[in-house]
Amino acid sequence: MLWVDHKSVQEPYISSFAYINMLKDYRFLMTQLAYLTREYYIAMFSGFGNAEAIARRLYAIPGQFQEKAELIFGTPLSEEFMNLLSMHVAYVRLLTESLINGDQAAIDYSVQLLYKNATEISAHYARANPFWDEAKWNTLLSNYISMLIQDATALAARNFERELNIFDRMLLAALFMGDYQTDGFFEYLTATRGKAV
Repeated sequence: MLWVDHKSVQEPYISSFAYINMLKDYRFLMTQLAYLTREYYIAMFSGFGNAEAIARRLYAIPGQFQEKAELIFGTPLSEEFMNLLSMHVAYVRLLTESLINGDQAAIDYSVQLLYKNATEISAHYARANPFWDEAKWNTLLSNYISMLIQDATALAARNFERELNIFDRMLLAALFMGDYQTDGFFEYLTATRGKAV
């Protein structure tokens, strides 16, 4: 009779399964952020749809991130991230309104706020988790912000073909961020689990 140590056999499977679930969750949340941002732009620039309902959905995403992060990092760190991501949504709204009003000073200011917020999110991630690199997060977020601004500008100018190409790249950037987020969370959980044993 062949005896199998079930603990050693199941451990990698459980870890792989947890990683895949985490990856799906964070990829979904990041792509939701991209899609809802685009839907908000379209509703605001065209007047079609309910921009306020979309904005409420956008503001709900930071809370979903916070719930997941709280399980890993606790309340204070996860709440700070929720606040920073909520500010990202507020700055997206400011950018959209500024483009509608044709107020170049307000457009420039909202762009500055979006990049500043990305820098603050990157720094917060690096403080929260040694498995996230601040410079890498800053690059990922800055690239995403750049495409987000280009997407808004293309939609405001009704350059729909260009906007579709930008949005494709914006979605890829969201997926990359979801991947990096998952890797950092998973490495953190693996490391802390090893210490707890």
